[in-house]
Amino acid sequence: MGNYRQHLGFAGVLGVGYAVGTFLLTGIHWLYGSVAALLATISGLLPDLDSDSGVEMKGFTGMLGVLVAVAVWEGLGKVHPPPAFELHLWATVSSYVAVRHGIRRVASRLTVHRGISHSIPTCAVWGSLVYLYYPTGTHSLRLVMAVAVMLGFLSHLLLDEICSVDLSGARVNKAFGTAIKFWAPSPWSTVAVYLLLSYLTWRILELWPEGDLWTLGPPPPEPSLPFHLPAKIGALHVPASLRR
Repeated sequence: MGNYRQHLGFAGVLGVGYAVGTFLLTGIHWLYGSVAALLATISGLLPDLDSDSGVEMKGFTGMLGVLVAVAVWEGLGKVHPPPAFELHLWATVSSYVAVRHGIRRVASRLTVHRGISHSIPTCAVWGSLVYLYYPTGTHSLRLVMAVAVMLGFLSHLLLDEICSVDLSGARVNKAFGTAIKFWAPSPWSTVAVYLLLSYLTWRILELWPEGDLWTLGPPPPEPSLPFHLPAKIGALHVPASLRR
């Protein structure tokens, strides 16, 4: 299987390629594309949340905790009437601690390495969660971020399978086929993931815009920035004194 740096690097390259592709094909603002690339990179480590070893995973859960804490802060800011600042602060800090110190320990106790966490339905679960809870009301932006997370997750599974093949010796090791799969040896964990995925799919269909199922909807709005940068390279302005 691939190591921490290989997974992070592979997912990062795919994330950058995905961001560039969305920019060129759909004209999405570079700021949204950069966040999609970041999510894809971090998601390249999601399948290893069931691993109870590795110092690198502590750093990963720290990054994930920061993202969750920011999302909680943003979500509470939309509550009416707004909660007290102290409650706002405690909820944000608690969410970070829960992810940073809790999620990996819980996952390592409930799952086994290369179990259901290394599977296609789990990849769909993470993509569904991002679509449902990414802090935006724009359908197309939710899709962009959800696909980015699933791309990073799939990169981990693909790299694990590639590393299970010894091309020089023309043989495969016993780990081959344990990453890209649709079920786990444990029937209980498999059923649980599919039930969760079914519920999330139902929630997504409720939120999906009316009309054609494949309609992306209007493009995301231009983000508000404290400075001005062109959304497209072609929009760069060159002073007349510098033109030849």
